[in-house]
Amino acid sequence: MTDMTAGAGSQRSTHFSDAPWPMVRKVLEAAGWMAMAVLLFTGITSIFGRADFLLTMTAQPIANPEEVMNPFDIRYYQHHLATWLHLGPGLLIFCIGPLQFMRVIRKKYINFHRWAGRTYIVCGSIGALSGGFIGIFYPFGGVDGPGFSESMATTFLAVYTLVCLYKAYTSIRRKEFGAHREWMIRSFGLMLAIATERVMLGILMNTTGIGIEVLFAATFWMAGVVNISASEIWISLTRTPGNGARHWKDLDTKAAAS
Repeated sequence: MTDMTAGAGSQRSTHFSDAPWPMVRKVLEAAGWMAMAVLLFTGITSIFGRADFLLTMTAQPIANPEEVMNPFDIRYYQHHLATWLHLGPGLLIFCIGPLQFMRVIRKKYINFHRWAGRTYIVCGSIGALSGGFIGIFYPFGGVDGPGFSESMATTFLAVYTLVCLYKAYTSIRRKEFGAHREWMIRSFGLMLAIATERVMLGILMNTTGIGIEVLFAATFWMAGVVNISASEIWISLTRTPGNGARHWKDLDTKAAAS
């Protein structure tokens, strides 16, 4: 019975690494890291840009903020505490997130990986709650106007992010390493969606001539769909046989050597 089970597992492992999937995974991994670099650059520059705006606007009292700021920016000024609670943790997420997916760090610096993971979950939760506060209750265009769609998109993305972080935490506590990896991928994909949204927004505003008041909510939904889809495709391609604890690279390397 033991031999039969082992044989079945071996067959599944071999099927997992059948051509052309190892090459597909290698190509998509390289493309994914390049896309992530672009999104991280976009997200980090956006964070520093927003921080500079807040520091400039709060440096001295402003009698009539409505006369100085546009309807999009004034929300962050009026709710600057929530904005800082979104920017600070967001910056840490963008710095820590990529490191959590590097095998060399997980293998050689496990304590760093664990503490960085705890920081990631705390910062992600704070970022989701603070961003949700602004986007849900004070969307661009108002809840009772064009901003309603943004409010609904923010609600979905914020809640789903919190669910993913919770599942990532509970799965690793149960030593379900495969499930933990998948929920971490989902959570980081969701938190990168704001950078994807900024890229989409910039491209569409410059190529269509449509204003931000129309595109902002639409690109929120679009970015969410794109990042969630990309995460699920990658998870599906790299979910290894069994409980998923084995890394796909180990199986592909073993298959190539046999």
